[in-house]
Amino acid sequence: MKALVVIGSRTEEDPYGVISGHRVNESLLKRGWKTHVIHSREGMELVEYLLSDRPDLVVPVGFGPPCEDGHVFALARVLGVPCAGPTPRSGSMMQDKAALANVVDRIFPVEAAVRAPRGCVLTRQLSDAEKERRVGQVAPPLLVKPNFSGSSEGLEIFDTHHEAIAAATSMLDREGRVLVQHLEQAVAEISCTVIDYLDGPMFLPIVELRRDDALVMGKEQKFGKEGRDRHVIPARIDAETSARIKKVVLRLHEEVGCVGLTRTDLLLLGNGELCVLEMNGIPGLLESSIACDAALAAGISFDELCESYANSAFIVRDEPDIWEVRYASN
Repeated sequence: MKALVVIGSRTEEDPYGVISGHRVNESLLKRGWKTHVIHSREGMELVEYLLSDRPDLVVPVGFGPPCEDGHVFALARVLGVPCAGPTPRSGSMMQDKAALANVVDRIFPVEAAVRAPRGCVLTRQLSDAEKERRVGQVAPPLLVKPNFSGSSEGLEIFDTHHEAIAAATSMLDREGRVLVQHLEQAVAEISCTVIDYLDGPMFLPIVELRRDDALVMGKEQKFGKEGRDRHVIPARIDAETSARIKKVVLRLHEEVGCVGLTRTDLLLLGNGELCVLEMNGIPGLLESSIACDAALAAGISFDELCESYANSAFIVRDEPDIWEVRYASN
C-alpha cells in the first residue's frame, strides 16, 4: 500500500500537526506501508505528486486548514484518490464552531439536556453598537476565542464586557469571526474519541481532563509534557452518564457525517447538562494526545490506530457516487 501522508497546517498549531504527521508516517512504515510525506502548505508539490506518482490513498494529519477542514480531501477526491479524514462538508462544520453549535442545539431537544455554549458570534462587518449589544447579553466571566482556529489558540478570559469586546475586535482582524461565550463552571471536562471501521464506528473509552487550577485547557495542558498527566481513564463519571455521553457523541458523529478519527470535547455541568464545546476532524496524535491514550485504554496500539485511520480512506462516504474514487482496500 502506497500512502501520501499530508502533514501540518496553516495555523499556529502547525508544529503539533507536523509531529503528529511524522508519528503516523513512522507507524505506517513499521506496518509495511510505502509512504511519502508532504507538508500541507506545499500546494503545488502536493498536486504534482498526486498526478505523477498516484498513491493508493492520502492520509492528512494536521490541525486546521487545509487538512482538518477537508481541503486536502477535496483535492484527492477530484483526482480520484481515496483520502482519510473529513470531507469538505464535515470538516467545515467541525471547524466552524458557531455552525456546529447550531447543529447541536437543533438536533437535541431541550429535555435531552444537551446544548452548545451560551454566547454570541462577532464578525468584521458589525458596528460597535451591535458588538456591544450582542456581548452585553452574555453573562461574565467571558471567554473570547476564534471561531475557526483550534480552541487552544488565542483563548482569553475577561470579567467585563468592555475588555471582551476590545479583545474580540482585535482578534477579528485575523480571524474574521470570533466567539464570546460565558465561561461555564463544569463538574468535569471530558473528551470522546471515535474511530471508524468498515463495519461502523467504535467509541473509545471516555477521557476526563483533570483541570486542577486551569480555568480552561490551553496548549501546554493539551499538547505539552503535562498533558498526559491530566488524562483520567476511566473518567470519574457514573455508568448512566457515560452511556448518555456515548449516545450524544455518536449522534453528532452521524449528523456531521464524520468518517475517520474524531474527537468530541464536552463539559458535564452541575445541573446534569452536557455542553458540547467542539469536534475535531483530525485529533492530535502526539505522545501526550487524548486519542492515543483512549486507544490504549481500548487495547489498540498506536500503530494499529494509525493504520485504522489510514484505512478509513476506503470507507464509502454517505454522499452521491459521482467522483469515481477507487474505494477498494487490499
